[in-house]
Amino acid sequence: MRKPNLFLVGAPKAGTSTVWAVLKEHKDIFFAQNPEKEVNYFSNTELKNNSYYKDYEIKSEKQYLNIFRKGQHIKYIADGSVSYFAYLSVPKKIYDFNPEAKIIIIVRDPIDRAFSHFKMDKRMGYAKNSLLDYLKNKDGKHDNYIHQYIENSLYYKHTKNFLKYFDKKQVLIMRLDQLKLDFDKLYKFLDIERPKSVVFPTINRDKEPTNNFTRMLQHNRHFAKVLKKFIPKKIARYFDFLIYKEAKKIYLTETERSILKKYLIEDYNKFNNTYKK
Repeated sequence: MRKPNLFLVGAPKAGTSTVWAVLKEHKDIFFAQNPEKEVNYFSNTELKNNSYYKDYEIKSEKQYLNIFRKGQHIKYIADGSVSYFAYLSVPKKIYDFNPEAKIIIIVRDPIDRAFSHFKMDKRMGYAKNSLLDYLKNKDGKHDNYIHQYIENSLYYKHTKNFLKYFDKKQVLIMRLDQLKLDFDKLYKFLDIERPKSVVFPTINRDKEPTNNFTRMLQHNRHFAKVLKKFIPKKIARYFDFLIYKEAKKIYLTETERSILKKYLIEDYNKFNNTYKK
């Protein structure tokens, strides 16, 4: 059985869902469908031990490959797990699995990315505290949150880690602020036909569960899996208003921005100096 040969690894909250939504419509690319987009096979152990995200079920290579069985005839078999980006152990795992694979990394302003990640966690009920509480991290009990907000924004550190294993010709860096321009690079990188028109859908709108019950359902991947299996997307969309409501506005404070800048600016400068736009 052919192995996945394209990995959209992150960074999370940097435009990966938009890129995934465009690429999955291309005739030459097959993404996992159940679970959709994020399989998390190569980060399974790390997530189990170091994350507040739960229910990662893909534990064996046989189980992993079985997810992609319907895409065997397609040029690219793709895994869009953004959890792969910031765990130092993951690039070697992917390389050992398929050294010929291509890697897509997407970045945005690191402070904006970190705050966007926090807002998502706050909306979905994962983050109970303020961002400032997590950033202070005095006693180490918030390390999982620091991983999500800080580590995922250290682009130089983690891009360099992927390039320890993969040749630079196998790695494409895209930037959210010039995504439309970078799509031309993307099709060239993959050596596939560029569609006559590319529609960029709005993904991950600012919405939150309507109550604690719908929040519990949203966190339960088993429930989501069953729902996707038996209810078509076109129908499921009509139930959104029962499950989600518009999220409360959250704003980044100057203190939080200052702390994020302290953590991130040196790495971001190195990234920009090394990987020119």
